[in-house]
Amino acid sequence: MQRGAAHHPITWGVTLVFLALIDVGVTHSLLLWGPTAFEDTRDMSRVVFAQTYQAARKLYAPDAAVRTPVALLGNSRIFLSARESFVQPELARLPAARDASVVNLGIFGAGLGDQETLVRHLGRLHPELVVLTMGTSDLLGTAASPLAGEPARLLRVGWASGVEPRDTPVERVDRWIRTLWPLYRFREFARAALEDRLARPADPGPFPEHFASTRALFDYIHGSKGERVEVAYRAWRAAPAFAAFVDYLKIGSDGYLELARQRAAGPVLTEQSPGARVLDAVLTGLAGGPWTTIVFLMPENPLIELDATGEYHRPGFSAEAAAIVTRVAERHQVRVVDARAWMPAEAFIDFDHLMPDLSGFQRPFAEEIAAALHA
Repeated sequence: MQRGAAHHPITWGVTLVFLALIDVGVTHSLLLWGPTAFEDTRDMSRVVFAQTYQAARKLYAPDAAVRTPVALLGNSRIFLSARESFVQPELARLPAARDASVVNLGIFGAGLGDQETLVRHLGRLHPELVVLTMGTSDLLGTAASPLAGEPARLLRVGWASGVEPRDTPVERVDRWIRTLWPLYRFREFARAALEDRLARPADPGPFPEHFASTRALFDYIHGSKGERVEVAYRAWRAAPAFAAFVDYLKIGSDGYLELARQRAAGPVLTEQSPGARVLDAVLTGLAGGPWTTIVFLMPENPLIELDATGEYHRPGFSAEAAAIVTRVAERHQVRVVDARAWMPAEAFIDFDHLMPDLSGFQRPFAEEIAAALHA
């Protein structure tokens, strides 16, 4: 009795070759990695997906102009303050870093668990230097800012699971398939890119390369509220009291203030806390790579120390968390750059985020990159 064509080895072989060609045709082409409108979204419910897509593109379809890659890992703190268009001109001034190309892989809301996932992809970029940027509050996991979220789900690969949170059996199998099959790994991005190319939605335009003023920045971030935010910001600058700064934040960033309250009420940290264990896993992955690694503690707004009621911060928390980060990094022989006190209050949008371009942070940051490359 003859076997059906579907069971013939040649049929299976042809099918596998066909699938492989489709896989390569999609995952190595502009169909997946070409410019899209969705990646420029201002919709905060879609921003994390869009920025994770951009990070994946930088890893899997890097710009041909990138020579000596310097990978920046982090969340919105580094996404906003160290854009390539801000940092690259500063690196060009420094002899030790003229050939360096910054690749900003920052993603809004990315926790340390998300960074652990991104580290698994860094071999695609072949960086000379990896800068793991973080704030001291990144050791906390809150409902609004978990240790791992959408980036880890979208980019999970590898045979071993992460530290926190543990995979379910279904997630484990999903991770294994993503590891073996690139088109399956990027299927969410491929679907979004295809829909984008078919529907051709209006493109709000990419993140600006530079900002000429705080008003231009607030108009971009807050839209129709930009003028009111600017007025409140100027009122704080004229009378720089803590309460005036909070009043300014309440106009356009009330959700951010709630996040700050959650962090202030967070648990006491130790080296056995989930965040510290995930940091250890991130540094284990980085220390095993063929690149230099530094941990960079991002600047913090000194105004937070004027929060007398402790509503938005816990006194002493920053120093305690920085000490934990340093001890964990020392176990992996990774240098820590403590930049918490680098910048004045007027350089910040809020308690955590520096003003993109206008803060001037890119200059000392570029010098730190040059020093790490030279070392």
